[in-house]
Amino acid sequence: MLKLNSKKFAENMRSYLLDCFESEENIEHLTPDQKFIYIHHRFQSEYLHAYNIEKYKNNHIKIFGEWLSGLAISCDFYNYDIIKVAKKLHELDPEYQFSEKLEDKICNAWFELLAIHIDLNYSIAWNKKEQEEEQKELLKEKEYYTKLGLTSGTID
Repeated sequence: MLKLNSKKFAENMRSYLLDCFESEENIEHLTPDQKFIYIHHRFQSEYLHAYNIEKYKNNHIKIFGEWLSGLAISCDFYNYDIIKVAKKLHELDPEYQFSEKLEDKICNAWFELLAIHIDLNYSIAWNKKEQEEEQKELLKEKEYYTKLGLTSGTID
Protein backbone atom coordinates (compact mmCIF):
# COMPACT_ATOMS: atom_id res chain seq x y z
CA MET A 1 0.00 0.00 0.00
CA LEU A 2 1.41 3.38 -0.99
CA LYS A 3 1.77 6.05 1.65
CA LEU A 4 -0.43 9.11 1.24
CA ASN A 5 2.64 11.35 1.04
CA SER A 6 4.49 9.21 -1.52
CA LYS A 7 5.35 10.60 -4.93
CA LYS A 8 3.62 7.69 -6.68
CA PHE A 9 0.38 8.22 -4.75
CA ALA A 10 0.47 11.93 -5.65
CA GLU A 11 0.96 11.03 -9.33
CA ASN A 12 -1.94 8.56 -9.19
CA MET A 13 -4.14 11.15 -7.49
CA ARG A 14 -3.21 13.82 -10.07
CA SER A 15 -4.19 11.45 -12.86
CA TYR A 16 -7.47 10.59 -11.12
CA LEU A 17 -8.31 14.27 -10.61
CA LEU A 18 -7.56 15.12 -14.23
CA ASP A 19 -10.00 12.35 -15.21
CA CYS A 20 -12.58 13.94 -12.90
CA PHE A 21 -12.12 17.28 -14.68
CA GLU A 22 -12.83 15.74 -18.11
CA SER A 23 -16.55 16.43 -17.89
CA GLU A 24 -15.99 20.11 -17.09
CA GLU A 25 -17.25 22.39 -19.82
CA ASN A 26 -14.88 24.59 -21.80
CA ILE A 27 -11.66 23.31 -20.28
CA GLU A 28 -10.72 20.54 -22.71
CA HIS A 29 -8.30 22.91 -24.46
CA LEU A 30 -6.43 23.68 -21.22
CA THR A 31 -3.19 22.05 -20.14
CA PRO A 32 -3.32 19.89 -16.99
CA ASP A 33 -1.77 22.71 -14.93
CA GLN A 34 -4.29 25.20 -16.29
CA LYS A 35 -7.11 22.82 -15.34
CA PHE A 36 -5.98 22.80 -11.70
CA ILE A 37 -5.78 26.60 -11.74
CA TYR A 38 -9.26 26.81 -13.28
CA ILE A 39 -10.84 24.43 -10.73
CA HIS A 40 -9.17 26.20 -7.81
CA HIS A 41 -10.30 29.62 -9.02
CA ARG A 42 -13.81 28.26 -9.57
CA PHE A 43 -13.84 27.01 -5.97
CA GLN A 44 -12.66 30.40 -4.72
CA SER A 45 -15.33 32.30 -6.65
CA GLU A 46 -18.19 29.91 -5.79
CA TYR A 47 -17.55 28.91 -2.20
CA LEU A 48 -14.69 30.74 -0.52
CA HIS A 49 -16.54 33.65 1.03
CA ALA A 50 -16.67 35.29 4.45
CA TYR A 51 -19.51 33.13 5.81
CA ASN A 52 -17.75 29.83 5.01
CA ILE A 53 -14.39 31.14 6.18
CA GLU A 54 -15.94 31.94 9.55
CA LYS A 55 -18.07 28.77 9.65
CA TYR A 56 -15.07 26.50 9.04
CA LYS A 57 -12.71 28.59 11.18
CA ASN A 58 -10.53 29.61 8.21
CA ASN A 59 -9.72 25.96 7.41
CA HIS A 60 -9.20 26.25 3.64
CA ILE A 61 -9.02 22.48 3.07
CA LYS A 62 -12.21 21.83 5.05
CA ILE A 63 -14.02 24.52 3.02
CA PHE A 64 -12.63 23.07 -0.21
CA GLY A 65 -13.68 19.56 0.86
CA GLU A 66 -17.21 20.76 1.59
CA TRP A 67 -17.38 22.33 -1.87
CA LEU A 68 -16.21 19.08 -3.45
CA SER A 69 -18.72 17.04 -1.42
CA GLY A 70 -21.43 18.98 -3.24
CA LEU A 71 -20.11 17.24 -6.38
CA ALA A 72 -18.57 20.36 -7.86
CA ILE A 73 -16.41 18.03 -9.98
CA SER A 74 -17.24 14.59 -11.35
CA CYS A 75 -15.55 12.50 -8.69
CA ASP A 76 -16.62 9.25 -7.08
CA PHE A 77 -18.93 9.78 -4.11
CA TYR A 78 -20.50 6.45 -3.20
CA ASN A 79 -18.56 4.65 -0.46
CA TYR A 80 -18.23 1.51 -2.58
CA ASP A 81 -16.71 3.53 -5.45
CA ILE A 82 -14.44 5.51 -3.11
CA ILE A 83 -13.00 2.27 -1.73
CA LYS A 84 -12.52 0.93 -5.25
CA VAL A 85 -10.66 4.11 -6.29
CA ALA A 86 -8.61 4.07 -3.07
CA LYS A 87 -7.37 0.58 -3.99
CA LYS A 88 -6.34 1.85 -7.44
CA LEU A 89 -4.65 4.94 -6.00
CA HIS A 90 -2.69 2.78 -3.56
CA GLU A 91 -1.99 0.24 -6.33
CA LEU A 92 -3.60 -2.60 -4.39
CA ASP A 93 -5.20 -5.71 -5.78
CA PRO A 94 -8.94 -5.12 -6.36
CA GLU A 95 -9.63 -8.10 -4.09
CA TYR A 96 -7.67 -6.54 -1.21
CA GLN A 97 -9.88 -5.89 1.83
CA PHE A 98 -9.46 -2.86 4.07
CA SER A 99 -10.64 -3.20 7.64
CA GLU A 100 -14.07 -1.73 8.29
CA LYS A 101 -12.50 0.97 10.43
CA LEU A 102 -10.06 1.93 7.66
CA GLU A 103 -12.85 1.96 5.06
CA ASP A 104 -14.81 4.39 7.24
CA LYS A 105 -11.72 6.57 7.64
CA ILE A 106 -11.07 6.59 3.88
CA CYS A 107 -14.66 7.49 3.04
CA ASN A 108 -14.91 10.19 5.72
CA ALA A 109 -11.68 11.86 4.57
CA TRP A 110 -12.28 11.43 0.82
CA PHE A 111 -13.30 14.96 -0.13
CA GLU A 112 -10.66 16.59 2.03
CA LEU A 113 -8.04 14.31 0.47
CA LEU A 114 -9.18 15.45 -2.97
CA ALA A 115 -9.05 19.04 -1.77
CA ILE A 116 -5.50 18.62 -0.49
CA HIS A 117 -4.33 17.23 -3.82
CA ILE A 118 -6.14 19.82 -5.93
CA ASP A 119 -4.64 22.53 -3.72
CA LEU A 120 -1.17 20.98 -3.99
CA ASN A 121 -1.36 20.71 -7.79
CA TYR A 122 -2.76 24.24 -7.98
CA SER A 123 0.20 25.58 -5.98
CA ILE A 124 2.69 23.78 -8.22
CA ALA A 125 0.92 24.99 -11.38
CA TRP A 126 0.62 28.57 -10.10
CA ASN A 127 4.31 28.70 -9.19
CA LYS A 128 5.25 27.38 -12.64
CA LYS A 129 3.03 30.00 -14.25
CA GLU A 130 4.63 32.80 -12.23
CA GLN A 131 8.13 31.56 -13.08
CA GLU A 132 7.25 31.40 -16.78
CA GLU A 133 5.89 34.96 -16.67
CA GLU A 134 9.02 36.14 -14.86
CA GLN A 135 11.21 34.48 -17.51
CA LYS A 136 9.19 36.18 -20.28
CA GLU A 137 9.66 39.56 -18.60
CA LEU A 138 13.41 39.02 -18.28
CA LEU A 139 13.62 37.99 -21.92
CA LYS A 140 11.69 41.11 -22.99
CA GLU A 141 14.00 43.26 -20.90
CA LYS A 142 17.07 41.59 -22.37
CA GLU A 143 15.74 42.07 -25.94
CA TYR A 144 14.99 45.74 -25.20
CA TYR A 145 18.52 46.43 -23.96
CA THR A 146 19.99 44.47 -26.88
CA LYS A 147 18.02 46.64 -29.34
CA LEU A 148 19.45 49.72 -27.65
CA GLY A 149 22.92 48.26 -28.05
CA LEU A 150 23.36 48.04 -24.31
CA THR A 151 24.41 44.84 -22.62
CA SER A 152 24.80 44.17 -18.99
CA GLY A 153 26.16 41.21 -17.12
CA THR A 154 23.17 41.42 -14.78
CA ILE A 155 20.57 40.78 -17.49
CA ASP A 156 20.71 37.03 -18.11
